[in-house]
Amino acid sequence: MEAVNKNETQNFNAKKAVPVILFFFLFALIIDNSFKLVSVDIAKDLGISATTVSWQATLAGLVIGIGAVVYASLADTINIRTLLSAGIIFIVVGSLIGYIFRDNFAMILFGRIIQTAGLASAETLYVIYVTKHLPKEEQKKFLGLSTSSYALSMLIGSLTGGFISTYLHWTTLFLIALLSIAILPFILKLLPKEKSTKGHVDVIGLFLIAAIATTIMLYISNFNWLYLIGFAVALGLFLTYISKSSKALIDASFFKNKHFIRTLPIVFIIYSVQLGYIFAFPFILEEIYDLKLDMISLLLIPGYVASVIIGALSGKIGQVLSSKQATLIALGGIAIALLIPGLFTDSSVVIYVLSMVIFSGSFAFMYAPLLDTCLSSIPKEKSGTAIGFYNLTINVSASIGIAYTAAMLDKISISTILIVLSVIVVVALGLYWVLLGKLLKTEN
Repeated sequence: MEAVNKNETQNFNAKKAVPVILFFFLFALIIDNSFKLVSVDIAKDLGISATTVSWQATLAGLVIGIGAVVYASLADTINIRTLLSAGIIFIVVGSLIGYIFRDNFAMILFGRIIQTAGLASAETLYVIYVTKHLPKEEQKKFLGLSTSSYALSMLIGSLTGGFISTYLHWTTLFLIALLSIAILPFILKLLPKEKSTKGHVDVIGLFLIAAIATTIMLYISNFNWLYLIGFAVALGLFLTYISKSSKALIDASFFKNKHFIRTLPIVFIIYSVQLGYIFAFPFILEEIYDLKLDMISLLLIPGYVASVIIGALSGKIGQVLSSKQATLIALGGIAIALLIPGLFTDSSVVIYVLSMVIFSGSFAFMYAPLLDTCLSSIPKEKSGTAIGFYNLTINVSASIGIAYTAAMLDKISISTILIVLSVIVVVALGLYWVLLGKLLKTEN
């Protein structure tokens, strides 16, 4: 009886910490999404191009992707309480650097990288904490809260960034990020000082992934062939490394799995479009309609609401449609969402609101079936590693998408940009049909 009571107490204490970590998770995403929206005002204030200002968003996305893998690896050797505390310290230090040196873009970039290294801790460690400390029958409920929080953060982040940039100043976001220090006492009080086992962080693998992504972004920004050579070298070294090293962050056997290896190129292409369009959206509406960020953020609300609703209904939709059917419908929806404003660029702003509703809703519709396709033949004991690499691919591709969209903003018309993005989606749809269409048909 005493043992049962002890277990109940441990579970109760574990649950008490969940709201604190979930709040930190939501707060971190709001800050990051706010900074993505205010890129247009940063560019105006500092007199820099869209390509240059995009680095504060692209590098942040890259750091979040890599940081997720690093924190997940460190959680085996260092307790979550310590890692979350370190994350908050990174946020505070990076935010102070960004605010103090707010007139120097290089220092703002440096501050954002450190800040984002801290923001990255919240999402990954929340999932690890839930799966590590809560009863298995309750984990799905608390993990579902993280999905809702992500969609909510997109909505609140756009409103926060828009209104603060318009009525205060975009640099105020650095000061708001400092409020994360208020979460620290609760983390120290409520989280256990758990004992950890020996683990390993694949520094070489992560460095090579960072090199691959960075050389691509540099090439897109500058079109210097040396960067393309650097990309080829980094990619070659990464493929050689994972085939030789037993400690690589992902086993080479994953790349022999048909579903996994054929889904990743599609994931890479389509998710580059997602943040590319979201990054370009305020630039487009400011140029065409001369709108300020507060109004632009309000126009984003219907799209994010659609994303939340469709995401919540994805389980029921999955009972009616197969993963293949749902993915093809979603890819078609994304292409249409970009083509409509591409063909009617100077018409009513309602066109762009409708575009964002279809765009965001289609991505929410696609996430679960595309992930299911990728993992459908991965052994259960390796699914965690596969999901980690899948999410890392999304973050890297999103950063590259922002980079190439920003480069287009500086060089070609808005109409052409939107049509190019829709063509990229059609390419992804074609790849899906070629790489996975027959495979899924055969196995169904």
